[in-house]
Amino acid sequence: MRPVIRDGQAGQNGTQLPELTMAALESTQRTTTWSIQPGSMRLPLIIAHRGHRSAAPENTMSAFQGALAAGADGIELDVRLTRDSQLVVFHDRQLDRTSNGHGLVDHHTLADIRSLDVGSWFSHKFKGEAAPTLDQVFEALPHDYLINVEMKVVIKGMNLIAHKVAETIRRHQRWDSTLVASFNPIALFYLRRIEPRIGRGYIWSRYHPFPIRSRWFAPIVKAQWYDPANDTYSPALHDKFQRKGSKVLAWDMDFGRDVERMASLRLEAMVTDDVTLMVGRKQELARRLD
Repeated sequence: MRPVIRDGQAGQNGTQLPELTMAALESTQRTTTWSIQPGSMRLPLIIAHRGHRSAAPENTMSAFQGALAAGADGIELDVRLTRDSQLVVFHDRQLDRTSNGHGLVDHHTLADIRSLDVGSWFSHKFKGEAAPTLDQVFEALPHDYLINVEMKVVIKGMNLIAHKVAETIRRHQRWDSTLVASFNPIALFYLRRIEPRIGRGYIWSRYHPFPIRSRWFAPIVKAQWYDPANDTYSPALHDKFQRKGSKVLAWDMDFGRDVERMASLRLEAMVTDDVTLMVGRKQELARRLD
């Protein structure tokens, strides 16, 4: 049985989390699949970047549960391979910034990384928080809660990380509610070959070298979602993607955090570092439109 946060329940390390809204609890009141029609959303989905990272340490269970409680439509998280070829939820290549460990993630075993404190750097209230596995995230959140899994890989391990992510999604049967994204189109190509049922999101930045920034590898990825990095969104490209049957997940800052402008452009989803602010603005606009 999947654990669900009840009103006033404490997080993984005892930290008090916000009470869940009915919208967070009832799947009938929120979007539960990434397989939506392009341009069909009256208001964009709100995806919490690395969880509710303004209220809890990023990429932790406290941040993910906090995003659900705050009313985000889904979360984004990052996975990397450890030295013993296991998946761990961690953003940086180095352990130093968000843990009491040192060195490269892939130079340590999963057990090594799980023993680290990934919460104290944010606040003493999160002391003892451990880096979760993707399995643990899937088990802790509602089965139909939207999760965007970013594969963090450069060259080594492209095929392996795609296999590991696909195996985890298969194990949990999270076909509709999981999107797998990456800056690495080859890893996405491997994922498509391994398990074509899994939705794919192609991330790129206009600051990348040519031809990466021009998405030359798009034909082999066949992404259902395009995820422009910060300061990369283009209305013209968005329209092009929609006409070809794809959706866009863009940064809220590229719209000045103006939800009304996002809605006017029929943006399907936004990613944000300020869940509380954007949920509030979306709710306010929804009330005006009703």
